[in-house]
Amino acid sequence: MKKPVERRESILANYFPSKKSTKRHHITNSKEELEDPDISLRNSPKRLSMSEETEDKSTGHSERTMREECGPQRVFKVVFLGNSGVGKSSFIQHYSSGHFPNNMASTVGMDFQVRCVMLDSTPVALQLWDTAGQERFHSITQQYFRRADGIVAMYDVTQETSFMAVRHWLDQVQEKMTEEACLMLLGNKTDLATGDKRQVTKPQGRRLAEQYQAEFYECSAKNKQHVEDAMTHLTRLLASQQDKQCESTLRLEMSSSRGRCCA
Repeated sequence: MKKPVERRESILANYFPSKKSTKRHHITNSKEELEDPDISLRNSPKRLSMSEETEDKSTGHSERTMREECGPQRVFKVVFLGNSGVGKSSFIQHYSSGHFPNNMASTVGMDFQVRCVMLDSTPVALQLWDTAGQERFHSITQQYFRRADGIVAMYDVTQETSFMAVRHWLDQVQEKMTEEACLMLLGNKTDLATGDKRQVTKPQGRRLAEQYQAEFYECSAKNKQHVEDAMTHLTRLLASQQDKQCESTLRLEMSSSRGRCCA
């Protein structure tokens, strides 16, 4: 007599890795990882933001609890580009953890963090990829922004050379990025742009953004001025773009099905 088949319930925890904070993780780029950047993401620990611990006083539930119950419904990969020293790492660090690093070494290769946010009651995970700005790492960087959902090009408003160099980054992006990717230009370090220290004006930055059809913000990674605004705006754009892709795919499938039916 055969043993009856036991019914086993699905356990969501088996599909979502445990969320543990880790120290800054440097990714070594093997040949396999360069061909498929998502491999390094799967093999690397993720750092979650301090916002996970914040509680909603009206409900008594934290964002972490909400995400553990349902998991992120949307995941977007955002790559940061720009010269070394413009503040990419500090921006990501402050946005992700809520703490601004006073001393931070230049990024070598690639590094990433994860910030989970709620967008209209929908849990969204943002994979924030920090890239090295040195010339010798440009070929590595290109491998990562080819598959990015969002790309943030950053310059220093107190350093005109970084603004001139960001044009080169934007040119590369236009050649390699997918048509669905969202592009944003960020002018960082506005907290230092006092008196004659500012070398790039806001109208200059806005004109460059319009030239490349990019969203534009000026911000300060140090005091977090306009950091949340810029990233929230980008997240909404990414979600909207994803919705458009889903609708387009659905219409295509429906059209294809009708064609087969009529035939």
